[in-house]
Amino acid sequence: MPDCGLRIADRRSWNHKSRVIPHLADLAAERADFARVLGAMRQLQAAPFDALRSLDWLVALIREVGLVPIPEAGATYAGEEDFINGTQQGLIQLPLEFARWLLLLGEHRPASYLEIGCFNGATASIAAAYLRRFVPAARVVTCDVFPAFIFHGEANALAPIEYAVGRTSFDFRGQPFEAVFIDGDHSFEWAWADYVNVGRAARVCALHDVNNAPYGGMHLGGVCGVWDRIKAEEGGEFVEIFEHPSAEIMGIGVRLNG
Repeated sequence: MPDCGLRIADRRSWNHKSRVIPHLADLAAERADFARVLGAMRQLQAAPFDALRSLDWLVALIREVGLVPIPEAGATYAGEEDFINGTQQGLIQLPLEFARWLLLLGEHRPASYLEIGCFNGATASIAAAYLRRFVPAARVVTCDVFPAFIFHGEANALAPIEYAVGRTSFDFRGQPFEAVFIDGDHSFEWAWADYVNVGRAARVCALHDVNNAPYGGMHLGGVCGVWDRIKAEEGGEFVEIFEHPSAEIMGIGVRLNG
């Protein structure tokens, strides 16, 4: 589901994904913006390993892909306003944060990867192309309850991505994944369920928006409360990727488990 610094009480009150299809009256513009995702995938497939291990290179690549124009985009993407797209294609991430997450994937080289809540598929596509440079046979799976990954076929042709529409982490319980990126519903109940269902057993488990003050104001602290509970109760090593320049917005929490 959308992952951003919204000033809302509950992410479900912002029906962003269900509004994607009406926006496709201008399908050509959507396709043109997603073409930059495909271009980034090709760059990742062709880049030397020195570039793949370069934070600056990865940040520049993500900026080329562009960012989704979410509500309050100026505050959420502070310092990155020049890279906001005009359609619903692109990433809903801070470029520096997502680049650091990619570097962790390259370091730990998981053979299987599951993303919960892929929205338009940009993050899953970039992660798939990047991870397969280090683990060519890696299995990459992504799911969402909304069918917003409308250009899945094009991305899948470059880097195989299993796309499960109308599925949640409950559909993947019992399936082992070495790395998990949790970015679905940001309520405490759902984020905790996603963690228990698929994240706890992963060697590398990331949760998005764990430094996002609006979600911290939700019941039990939303996904921020889940991150606090994981750090307090679960073993392993914890990495916090908090790169917003001026506020508690977004943030990726990573648990390393062995």
